[in-house]
Amino acid sequence: MTVRVQMPRFPKRQGAFVGVHIDPFRAVAFLHVVLFAYWLGTDLGVFITSMGANKADLTGNARERLRKASGRIDMGPRTAMVLMVPVGLTLASNWGLPLGGMALAALWVAAGAWLWLVWMIYLRQGTPWARLLFKVDLGVRVLATLAFMGLGITCLVTGSPVESRWLATKITLFGVLLLLGVLVRILLLMKPPVPPVPGAPFVPAPFWNPLRLTVFAIWGLVLVMAFLGVTKPF
Repeated sequence: MTVRVQMPRFPKRQGAFVGVHIDPFRAVAFLHVVLFAYWLGTDLGVFITSMGANKADLTGNARERLRKASGRIDMGPRTAMVLMVPVGLTLASNWGLPLGGMALAALWVAAGAWLWLVWMIYLRQGTPWARLLFKVDLGVRVLATLAFMGLGITCLVTGSPVESRWLATKITLFGVLLLLGVLVRILLLMKPPVPPVPGAPFVPAPFWNPLRLTVFAIWGLVLVMAFLGVTKPF
């Protein structure tokens, strides 16, 4: 018995990009997914290398190498977080958020300036310029925290300008996430600059334990926000 397999036929295309149509909204949604993946994935790498760098039995050279590796990896979640602001609000504009035209373009420009600020802090670390930019970045994060939490809570209470409660909840949670990020930076500023005694961990337990719990909370919020965006349960 002979079995014949009918191969599927695909329409002939005259050019490489002929007939290809990409919805801009779906392209932004794809970027949204990529940012979530890089945020969680690289942040896990930061956490693991930070745990290694905080071990008390490390030599100074080994600790410094791990800290530098952690700093490089950390630029992944830092970049993703900043880009999530214009990407998320662009998507929200298709769900009732009155943001478009020049306002949306200005938002992307502002996010680009913020991203430049974040990268300059990393590239110029240890300099007075970087310390100044760090304070500016912290102020931007505080303002963004208040803006997102204020918008989200307003939408949840009044149903306007965003009626979808899942989206209003997601906006609020993003504000909480920004708040936790501010808390992480404050904890790092408060810790002693060097180990108090030889062989001690780089970050003492009174700072490391709340820092670790804050990172876990950030991961949980990112997962909840991704769940809300995919399922839209209410």
